[in-house]
Order: sequence, then C-alpha cells, then structure tokens
Amino acid sequence: MATERALRDGAPASAEGPGGTLQTASLVRVLERDPELGLRVPATHITEARTTLVAPVSRLDRGLWEVPTQRGAGGGELGYLLLEGLLARDLILAGRTCTELLGEGDLVQPDVSVASDESLVRYHVLWHVLAPVKVAVLDRGFSQELGRWPQVMRALLERAIRRNLRTSIHAALLQLSPVETRLLVLFWYLAERWGRVTPRGVSLRLKLSHELLGQLVGCQRASVTTALRRVVDSGLVVRQSDRTWLLLGSPPHEYAQLQWQDRSALDGEPEPFPQRHAAIHDVDDRLGAMRLKQARRDGAPLA
Repeated sequence: MATERALRDGAPASAEGPGGTLQTASLVRVLERDPELGLRVPATHITEARTTLVAPVSRLDRGLWEVPTQRGAGGGELGYLLLEGLLARDLILAGRTCTELLGEGDLVQPDVSVASDESLVRYHVLWHVLAPVKVAVLDRGFSQELGRWPQVMRALLERAIRRNLRTSIHAALLQLSPVETRLLVLFWYLAERWGRVTPRGVSLRLKLSHELLGQLVGCQRASVTTALRRVVDSGLVVRQSDRTWLLLGSPPHEYAQLQWQDRSALDGEPEPFPQRHAAIHDVDDRLGAMRLKQARRDGAPLA
C-alpha cells in the first residue's frame, strides 16, 4: 500500500487487492479540490499554497477498508481527507455496533482508532466503504509542506474539532426517547450534510437500510422497523421509490417535545402532526446554512 513521494512527478501508485483497499493513486492539489481549507491564506500566496500542498489521491471500492496500522506504512501521516464517497466507522462494544457516517470534507485518522491491548474497555473498529471513496492521503511529504501554511493547518484542525462536535451531537441523539424521535432527529442531522432543498421538502439522498439505521440510533433492527413505520405514517418523512428519504416540515427545535400517537390511532386515517409541519418557505428560512453549503458545492445559486 506504500505511496511514495514520487507521485509528485505523476507516477501512479500500485493497486492492491479487491474492495476496501487502496486502488491506483494519482496526485491532487488539495486546496483546489477543497477550497475551504485555503480561505485564510493571503491572496498573494494562495497560488503557491495550491501548488505546494499536493497529496496522493487514492480510491476505495465498496467493502471493508483494511487500514494501515502504522504511520508512514502506506497511510497518511496526518490522516485522510475524504474527497467524495461515503464511509462508515463501526465501533463494536459488548456485542453492539455504533456507526458514524463520514463523507466529503471529513478528516479521518483511522490508525488511532484501532483497539489497543492497553484499553481496559475492549472494543473493535471496522471501516466500511458504503459508496466508492476517494481520499487525499496526507502523507509525510504533505505534512512537511504544511508547516509553511499555518492557516491551512488551522483549517484542518477545525475540521477535526467539527467532527468531534458532530460526534457529541450524535451521542446526545442516542439519549432521545422514544425511538421515533431518535429517527426523526437523525434524519435531520444527516440532512445537514447530505440533504438537498427541493420544492417538495428536503431530499436526503442516502439509501439507509434498517440495519444501518439501527446502528445509527442504537436500536435493534426490529425496533427500527416498527418505529420507522410510525414516523412515515405521521407524514413527517416520506420513503421514496428509490429508497431515499424526503423530509417534510421543519427541523426539530432544541426544546421541542414530539408526541407520537399510539399505533391504534394510526390504523385508520393517519392524522398529521400540525405542530411539526411548516410551509416550504419556512423550511427555506430555517435551512439557510444548508442552502449555502449546497450552492457552494454545486458552484451555482439555488433557485
């Protein structure tokens, strides 16, 4: 899996193994691929920064990612910057699996997550590629060049802090009750990263199996299936024909107490949840940040 600095000259790295392992690599200018990292670099130096901050870009096929366990042994000195795709980090503890989803812009350091014999609480971490991934390998050469650009180093640190905050929000989400509330908040939590505002509502373009949803909300698959039926019956979430999701209304408020009707009340004509519904213009007002992110990603203003 070794990726040498010769890649600066355009030489590809060797492919290794089937799904979940690093495939043929080429070079990428990190600040061109992820402009947000260079926003603090002075305009007089940004061209030089874009030219010097170069890293190998590698591909991961669907499957288990066999992560290098030593820095410099085919891995990133500073980790990996996700350029595209979808990655799942499964932490297995006492027979239960908790999953975190990672996507474009996330900075990950898989080698520091490997279970250690020194830990009193034994756990195990697995990385799964859910959709083909491209990563910039922030190797030793990149690390050495980064020393010249503290503004970019600060931006990378903020990425790591941002991910830590999302992890805290996810942990708080797991405290919500009942499971229906947990699922609804999870959908909106994921929509901040992977949602798109449409005339009908917020489209969440993730195909999430009931098993994966269970790992994301800390429940057994059967419980998720039952709770998900109630969430869909409420009219707050629509399961689309392509197995993705459409979120209606507005995101749950910090202090909102969602009330779920008994299943028997939903056997006839489902009643809406008026306190959770809102017009589309209300959704747009509340999701201004999401629209800005989407416009920046697409390179064009939203209609």
